[in-house]
Amino acid sequence: MAKPFDEFQFVISAHELYARYQDDWRLAIKSYYGGPEYRMGEYLKQFDSDNNTPSEVVNTYDVDDNGVTQGVYRTSVTPVNTSQEANEGLSYASNFYQEKLLNVPVLPYTRLYVQEYNAILMKNTPYRILPLSPEINSFSQNVDGEQNSLNEFFSHVDVMSTIFGVTWMSCIKPTGSDLPRWRYHTPLDVTNWQFAYSMSGDLVLKKIVIKTASEAEFDVYQYMTPESIDTYFIIKEGVDYEEFDISQYIDAEEIEEGDGHYVVRQENELGYVPCVPLYTGTKIHNGVGHSIIFDIAGIQKNIYAAYGDLYAVQSYGSHPVTVVDTETSDLNDNSIGAEPGSVIRVNSSLSGEPQYVFEFRAPPLDSMVQLREYVNQLIEKMNQVAMVRSDELIKASRSGVQIEMFDSKLEAMIRRKATAMENAEYNLWKIWFDWMDKPMPEDFSIQYNKSFSQRGLEQEIKELEGIMNMLETYNNKFTTGVKQFVVEDYPTQEQAEAVAESMGGSGSHSHTREDGLITYMPFTTHLDYEMALEKANPGTDFVEEDPDFEKDLKEKIRERMKALIDQTYSSNSL
Repeated sequence: MAKPFDEFQFVISAHELYARYQDDWRLAIKSYYGGPEYRMGEYLKQFDSDNNTPSEVVNTYDVDDNGVTQGVYRTSVTPVNTSQEANEGLSYASNFYQEKLLNVPVLPYTRLYVQEYNAILMKNTPYRILPLSPEINSFSQNVDGEQNSLNEFFSHVDVMSTIFGVTWMSCIKPTGSDLPRWRYHTPLDVTNWQFAYSMSGDLVLKKIVIKTASEAEFDVYQYMTPESIDTYFIIKEGVDYEEFDISQYIDAEEIEEGDGHYVVRQENELGYVPCVPLYTGTKIHNGVGHSIIFDIAGIQKNIYAAYGDLYAVQSYGSHPVTVVDTETSDLNDNSIGAEPGSVIRVNSSLSGEPQYVFEFRAPPLDSMVQLREYVNQLIEKMNQVAMVRSDELIKASRSGVQIEMFDSKLEAMIRRKATAMENAEYNLWKIWFDWMDKPMPEDFSIQYNKSFSQRGLEQEIKELEGIMNMLETYNNKFTTGVKQFVVEDYPTQEQAEAVAESMGGSGSHSHTREDGLITYMPFTTHLDYEMALEKANPGTDFVEEDPDFEKDLKEKIRERMKALIDQTYSSNSL
């Protein structure tokens, strides 16, 4: 017997795929952010020597008026996170690993590639045919309640979907709001979900849990089903539940209280989950998509590790050391430095001449050269994975055709992204109109830029010219000397049969229109109808006229040409 469904357990639990991919998702987003976010990930390899070696040490000296050293002091430089910690002496980074984390540079190649893709896609404003209404105009200026316009919102969505391979978007009409609002959610925010197939075979999202906020005392989760949209406030461990007052954080008439949590419930008027995923590439699983950023972030991590090794080699190997005997060390109070200008006291010989000459020598730095070459190789491989042209790639290419093929791969990826964005935005608008209880306009249209370069634009213009030439060729070959006729249909079977008898035939056949209305035409088949017309008019071929075909085709070509003009810089000159 199956266990009854535990809603609260579903909310606080993580999907098995979330547990599998969360480390890769975190690496991808931290690689994009760089800076402190990346350093806190501690992606540098930690060696035993890093833990056993103190952080930076500064030698200070007390000298008299004659410049003779009177005392030597050693001070460790231990960086901390805040000035308060520095004043209190707390959380010192007292080993070499912490020193590396604070000093090894983070080069966010991931951000450069993601922004390059985003710049190509959003270089030209997406072309939209939207209804002209005050509600649409107001919503387009602030789609998410955070003052982000339509284009700004989807630019953020494109960036996040490129990083994670998938981004979720929700459309919810808050209680008391006149307009629905859009939100995007990274896969790190979507902790649990469930898909199922409907009776018609469509894949449908049945449940989803989204972490929307994390406060000092509680976490906020949104749980959506076709029946309701519930907000859970989960009290964190260590917080006194008896003294916690949820009313100071939320303003709701009815708040359900549970064991360590509160719930605010809202009826879902739509009857389906108002949330859609956007996959920027291949869907691996439901809720999980692939992105080349996963591979780029891995290479960036290796480059970061190589820079960590360079820093260690420079710190350990590029500075001179001095080797002395025990007696000399004792003469100098066990404080002998290798810095230039250091003074070392030694015993004199019987003749008064010094018996030791200390020479500072730096070790060879061949490993640094090798590491730099390794980093350059990684950067070039990363450019190839990212499909971004570099000077080295151009030089290594055997011909312009090879470079063109390389550009074609990038253009194909941008086209896939554009198509995915169009479909996702269309679905999001559909939810928006459902919330507003309005039908979606028939001429509603969204087109994103699919041209990677000027060459791509020229190719699309050639495609349009080819379609128009093909239509002209078709008309010249197949419609010249052919008389077209408009088929008449009749509301009753008797009327259609009467027309057939007047033309020397009999019978009728029926058609069902899109609106469900059944109409009737003369003769038992459509072919018999055409043959009867040709028989009555010897020497003339009759073909049924399709007045909507050329009209629809011309309309599509016109709209696409208009979109191309609006999406290119040509409009400035026009």
